[in-house]
Order: sequence, then C-alpha cells, then structure tokens
Amino acid sequence: MHTNKDFYKGNEFDASQGKQAYLDLMKRFGYPILESFKGEQLWAIDFGLGDFTHAGMGGVFWVNENHEGGGYLGHEIFLLPGQMIVEHSHVNCQTCPPKRESWLVRHGSIYSFSVQDQPKGFPKGIEIPQSQRESATCNSAILVPQGGTDTLNKDEAKHFIMAGPEGAIVTEFATFHDNDALRFSNPNVKF
Repeated sequence: MHTNKDFYKGNEFDASQGKQAYLDLMKRFGYPILESFKGEQLWAIDFGLGDFTHAGMGGVFWVNENHEGGGYLGHEIFLLPGQMIVEHSHVNCQTCPPKRESWLVRHGSIYSFSVQDQPKGFPKGIEIPQSQRESATCNSAILVPQGGTDTLNKDEAKHFIMAGPEGAIVTEFATFHDNDALRFSNPNVKF
C-alpha cells in the first residue's frame, strides 16, 4: 500500500513515481502495457493538491476529436486503491457543448459520485477523502463493479469517481473534452 511520501520529493509531486504505480497496477490486473506507456502517453497528476494517494489519477487519451456536428473522446483512467478524481463538472463553452460521459470498469471497481435531486447517500463505509470534504458537493454514490458501466446523470452535473479497494482501470467514452469547459469544485486544483 502506497503513502503520499512515495510520490513526493519535498513538496513536489514526482509524476514518474505516480506513473510507475499505475504500471504496477496494470501488471497486477494483467492489463496490456504498451511500450508508449513508458514514455509520455501515460500521465499522472495530483491536481496540485499534494495528496496523490487520495486525489490523483493516471490516464491515456486515445482520441479527443472535435469537429462540426460533434466530437468524441476515448480515455483510459487509472486509479490506485481509494484514489479519486476530484469533483468537477463540464460546462458549455465556445468550442463545445457540455461533455457527456460514460465509464466502463475494466478492472477493479469504482464508486461513481453525483449530485442527485433525490439524494441516495453513499454505500456503507464509503467516505470522501478528508482533503476533499470541504469542496465536494456530491450527495449520492453507487458501486460500479468490474464489467459494469455508469453514465453521467445530466449535463453540467458535478461528479467524480473513486476507486474501490483494489484500484481501478476504467475506460471513458465521451463527447469532446475541452479544458476551457472544465470546472473543479476545489478552487486549489491545478490541471
């Protein structure tokens, strides 16, 4: 089990250590490790929060195309055990409408958090990491097991996913992603 000390040199996030942890996760799950993952294609971030084991992610963008009439995205997400992507939403912007997304859990499991009109609460024993409790507003979560899917419940909805106890590898299917349309609930996030 990793601790934050494994991923920082002083106060600086060591992305190479994060990437290595995701490569180890892939190996443990028997996920194919492409040679390009050892270069720049695979990335790891801590959202500038200094709490990588709880708030961070790894990823590979397979495709992110925007064109007249629509666009699409294929994205692989890697999460260590209990690690979350910080709460965020995708809003309308000049280049694209709000991003729509669905997730397929290939390995491990995730909890999919969202804001619901009729709050469902969280599964027993599941809590938002301490570093994110002040900014997170999601009031509902569901368990999505290996092989399961979930879809963002509505346009511009705040949401996030958090890995279960084994970690997770998730494929995201979505419309075009533009960082200009990305809004984080935590004002300290750097992306």
